[in-house]
Amino acid sequence: MKVKEFISKTELLCEHCGKDLLTDPASGIFVTWTTKHKSYNLKEFYQKAYYCCKGACNEAMKIKSRNQGLIYNEQEDLSVYMNPLTYINKSMLWMDLLNKGVTLKPAAFDKLNNLFTVAFIEVSRSMTNKEVTEAKYRVANGIDSIL
Repeated sequence: MKVKEFISKTELLCEHCGKDLLTDPASGIFVTWTTKHKSYNLKEFYQKAYYCCKGACNEAMKIKSRNQGLIYNEQEDLSVYMNPLTYINKSMLWMDLLNKGVTLKPAAFDKLNNLFTVAFIEVSRSMTNKEVTEAKYRVANGIDSIL
């Protein structure tokens, strides 16, 4: 029995257009936003997180988020979370941030939690040759230091 059968929500939808980004993870990004206000422990506070298509959807979501007074934090290709080796690195990096006291608004945490859950389903397999090459490139260029 496959892992997908045990987990009901196995999609990552673009927050703007509704496209299922799992059909082509390289076409989507995970975006995080903060505010100028810090959390109770004076650490960064992630106010918003979402998945969206690169390009026009991302630009529309940026405008919407800036209009809410949010500060752009970063974006990461979804394909990085779908690679078995870089998945481990991303989970360790997020755990390190949380351990250091960074906080997420519940809705942002839910997006991150869903991303890791859905990505786990995708990475619970052997790596492809392309993913091995990508992981080696990322290590060689200092992109993922934990690997």
